[in-house]
Amino acid sequence: MANFPVLERVRVTDYGLYVGTPEKPGLDHHFVDGVNVIVGINGLGKTTLLNILLRALTGASDVPGGDEELGDKKRRLVPVERNWFRKRVPDDAVNAKVTIWFKLGQSRFEVTRSLANMDVTELWIDQQQDPNKRATGLEAAYRNAVAASAGLASFDDFVFILRYVIFYLEDRRSLVWDEAAQGDILGILFGEVGGRERYVELFNDVLSKDSAYRNMHAVVHGRRKKLEKQNSTIEGGQIEMLVKTLEERKDELKDLSARRNELIRTRDGLREQMENRRQEIHERRATLAAQLNTFYESFFPSLDGPARYLLAHFEAGTGCLVCGSKGEAVTKRVEAKLYLNICPVCDSPLENGQQPAHDPHAGEDIERQREEIAAAERDLEKMTPSLQAADLDYSTVAAELVSATAAVAGLEQQLKALGQSLPDVMQRRDHLASQMVGFEALLNQLDVEYAEAAEKFGQLAEVVHQEVEAVSANIERIFAGYISGFLAEQCEIKYSPRFRQLGQRSGMEQYPFPHFIPALTSGVHRNGATVREAGQSVSESQKEFIDLAFRMAILALAAPDAPTMLVLETPEASLDSVFVPRAADLLRRFATKTGSASETRLIASSNVNREEMIPALFGAYPDQRFYGQVVDEAPTDMPDMIAAEDREAHVLDLIKIAAPTRALERFREAYEAERDLAIYPERREGNRAA
Repeated sequence: MANFPVLERVRVTDYGLYVGTPEKPGLDHHFVDGVNVIVGINGLGKTTLLNILLRALTGASDVPGGDEELGDKKRRLVPVERNWFRKRVPDDAVNAKVTIWFKLGQSRFEVTRSLANMDVTELWIDQQQDPNKRATGLEAAYRNAVAASAGLASFDDFVFILRYVIFYLEDRRSLVWDEAAQGDILGILFGEVGGRERYVELFNDVLSKDSAYRNMHAVVHGRRKKLEKQNSTIEGGQIEMLVKTLEERKDELKDLSARRNELIRTRDGLREQMENRRQEIHERRATLAAQLNTFYESFFPSLDGPARYLLAHFEAGTGCLVCGSKGEAVTKRVEAKLYLNICPVCDSPLENGQQPAHDPHAGEDIERQREEIAAAERDLEKMTPSLQAADLDYSTVAAELVSATAAVAGLEQQLKALGQSLPDVMQRRDHLASQMVGFEALLNQLDVEYAEAAEKFGQLAEVVHQEVEAVSANIERIFAGYISGFLAEQCEIKYSPRFRQLGQRSGMEQYPFPHFIPALTSGVHRNGATVREAGQSVSESQKEFIDLAFRMAILALAAPDAPTMLVLETPEASLDSVFVPRAADLLRRFATKTGSASETRLIASSNVNREEMIPALFGAYPDQRFYGQVVDEAPTDMPDMIAAEDREAHVLDLIKIAAPTRALERFREAYEAERDLAIYPERREGNRAA
């Protein structure tokens, strides 16, 4: 059987929200057996104080889930915001501390935490101080001792119970409509303790292996796609085609390069031959000019040297040495004038013209040289088309060579993108295939490990299901007694285990998880209760009270003869005036126990208002007209009213010790009067008798 914590005392020092009184600074309060009411108004720190009590027990850890359902999250604690309390005071709670004293089974704990970071600063267990000096060592010692004293498999289970059963705060976690949380709490409280640790271990292991399998499956899928793409590229002949085309283009490039070099040699040979022929003609003309000069000297003895030189060059075909003209018409005109013994410059008759030269054969030799020069010029003219053709061929081949070079570069770039060469790509393909073998082997191994862990978990899940099913009738019965105090509608819960799989893989085996489902009548379903699968299918107040009654039923069955505790913010705002005393009486009955369970405590916060929750919790509900109508039991079955002289011990008065709000400063007298009338309704004038 699990043991539940029972708070005995809380002390908060140096925290700006609770200034205390001049005689008694800070907050220091002893909780008593039965009902304990934290009285205040908005802004005085009721919710903060309840959270201080929770975090003093749990430290900076909480169950996973936040505002969402617990679901398939791993069953392990998650860190919470450590500066939650610091942000509520201007000095960052630098020196603020909270100390709580609580009983857990046969052990008594005194633990002090910093409100600046929730670290344990001091720990006493059964009046023995823990020797650890570091916060981490104190926290570890605290957790181990709490788990052992609570009779639980782990400190994690202790926090689960606090959040889903004992504390019902503003950020309350739903228990009835969170299937996963229900299964865990029922397993913790009604399953075998020895099997719980293994249950959680296997549960987390199955989720881890499911996650690892899905991650590895994603990797394998990606690699398989990559390999398929690689294979498709190779099998489709793309690389072979590129390599073949590249080889062909390289051969073509080689041929074009050789052809270009041959054309360069041909073109340069023709240019050299033509240049030689031009030089030869030039030299022949110079020789002819010299002979003509000699000839003119004998033929025209009256001409001076320059004139003969000019005429000789005209005759030799080198042209006019004055203006450079060497056209055929000009030459013929000069020859005709000389033949007629007329000066080619001034057209005057030449004296002693056409006298025979000293060499009678000089004219024949000159004529022969002229014919040789003409033949050489004709040969030179014939070479010009060949050179032009060679130049054109060279230009064409050069353009083709540029195009072929660009094509080769493009093909090489494509091959580089695919692996630079066919052997490299094949090597990459083989490497990918080898990796795939390893990845798929690992994937299969994870699948086998998942199946093994899932099978073992399934066996334990079946055991837990049977253990909870064995006590389900008692839970249903106790719940029916509690819920009737909250709701007028007929409400019941029935054990209906939920079968679901672990993890996100489809088609996996489903396991039984303990679960109760509520059914409720309504204005339109008066003859029978209808199942309410989700919290949205009932009103907010019905949801709260069904959840609260379920928690109370679990506590009553889990610890029938031991003290328990319930810490809550009272839900009077969700009740109509008739059901305020009914709900208060129900809570008072829960807290008022006798015998070995007499130390059971209810710690409830409540605003000073006209809802009458505070007097109802003391059993001093002022309007006795509703007494017999709002409870199912006879008045004699109800706990005795807390006597007026004893109520002060049952009250933690924040109106007195909290830092005042502006509203409290302005209306303190009225608030204090309302507080006194709530705690002591007997003082009201005209209090109606029964």
